[in-house]
Amino acid sequence: MKRWISAPAGYVLLAGDLVAFWLFTYYGKLAHGLSTNLSGMLETLGPFLFAWILVALFLHPYQRQSWERAGKQLWFALLMWTIAAPIGLLLRFLWTGVPPTWLFTAVAYFIMLAFLLGWRIPFAIAYAWIRRRS
Repeated sequence: MKRWISAPAGYVLLAGDLVAFWLFTYYGKLAHGLSTNLSGMLETLGPFLFAWILVALFLHPYQRQSWERAGKQLWFALLMWTIAAPIGLLLRFLWTGVPPTWLFTAVAYFIMLAFLLGWRIPFAIAYAWIRRRS
């Protein structure tokens, strides 16, 4: 059985993704004047993060072959979020009973993708630079 995460860089990548999800939720809650307490955050964060981790179990984005090259790493982020976002929206609907609007769907997809790529691009550059130096 494959390990879910390989090498320290895989753990850094996972930690960065978790921070990106948390920041996305936090700023979204602030922008809408909603509670940023733990239960308020989990209500939004939980379904999307669960969907992301579910997809990660199948696509292995934290394995070395998935993040070793910058292009492949960014492709994995796009692919994973494109699969995980609708699952997260469905789970959120089932959890809250509030159906997502098209506007919420589009904003959630593109803003979260920006948060993911916004940190993964510098990670890819730094990883490539460190690899070249060693």
